[in-house]
Amino acid sequence: MFVVAWGGNQFTPLLTMYRAERGFSELAVNTLLFAYVVGLIPSLLLAHRLAARWGTRDPLVLAVPLSALGSILVAAGSHNPALMFAGRMSTGVALGIGMVVGGLALDSLSTTSGRAPRASAMSLTSGFAVGAGAAGALAQWAPAPTTTSFVLHGVLCAGGAVLLARSTTSTTRTRSDPQERNRTPLPRAFHLLVIPAAPWIFGALGIAYAVLPPIVAAELAGFDSAFSGLLCLLSLGLGFVAQRLVGRTPRRTGPTRLIGLSLFVVGTLAAAVAAATASVWLVVAAASVLGIGYGLTLVGCLRDCERSAPPGRLGTMTGRVYCLGYLGFGLPTLIAWLHSSFTVDTTTSLLWVAATAVVTNLAGAVILGITRRRQAAGVFAVPAAGTTHHPGVRRG
Repeated sequence: MFVVAWGGNQFTPLLTMYRAERGFSELAVNTLLFAYVVGLIPSLLLAHRLAARWGTRDPLVLAVPLSALGSILVAAGSHNPALMFAGRMSTGVALGIGMVVGGLALDSLSTTSGRAPRASAMSLTSGFAVGAGAAGALAQWAPAPTTTSFVLHGVLCAGGAVLLARSTTSTTRTRSDPQERNRTPLPRAFHLLVIPAAPWIFGALGIAYAVLPPIVAAELAGFDSAFSGLLCLLSLGLGFVAQRLVGRTPRRTGPTRLIGLSLFVVGTLAAAVAAATASVWLVVAAASVLGIGYGLTLVGCLRDCERSAPPGRLGTMTGRVYCLGYLGFGLPTLIAWLHSSFTVDTTTSLLWVAATAVVTNLAGAVILGITRRRQAAGVFAVPAAGTTHHPGVRRG
């Protein structure tokens, strides 16, 4: 999980370099950033089926070379956006397998409730952070900045593939396992509380290290790649710390996710002010708050899934959370498109993002509350005169 997460995020701090040295537009680089979501989403939706059929080890063994292939294509196509797009897609497929199947493997090995979601989130976050930090530093000070970081990732993938190939630990299922065809309905709370929160998980990171760096690029001429890497490392590092601290709190559903969402809104509002003032320190502060919001929202959503998942449905729920979460990485592309097509400034776009997050999550909570009250009223309703209520018997 660490290695494929490294591959997924190493491209991010290089966005400013591709703008400056390759002449790519803001919309083009953000489209390439979002490109791996095109491969990621189908992978997230199907990865749990691979684990159900072949166990967890074999899909993970497949994910590592796919991630390495993505790095090779991006490095080879630094002048060819189409080849880079294909490489980013391959990286996305690998990351989707790593996230879902790796999470299932951790869940099968965990003996403590709540430990697997936290370990999964921390593995991904550390990979995202170290990969981005290393790529930013190499792009700033190492030779061949469009190649070096991807070569390093390829070496890591080779080591990871060897370790996985030697591993004998795997959860297995047969095709006759009824859980493969499980159609148990997912909890209503999942649809109304977790799903509305999911897009803002990685939306927070998209704002932190794709929207914020260009705001102050003119103030940091010559160090833009290093600064982008620093923002990635800072936001993800704080997210990692937040996820570790969550493990020391009572394992209750709801509060962690809610706190994370609140910090996302605060961080987005701070980013809007930073966009209006071009303040380097405010950019750093906004990225820090968004990073903590990301960490708490991610682990909160995964915990809620673990606690409420019907038997055999955890993989489906986790896949949907990640799938919708990664749609949030489309925010930088959307903001760039609104600016280039309709001259909507970044500040206005960010204010709309914050408002949308508040409205969608409040609406879900209100609808769930109304539904639960109606159900409670139905359970405790007094039968009308002359009628007899038989528990367990449904009237037509």
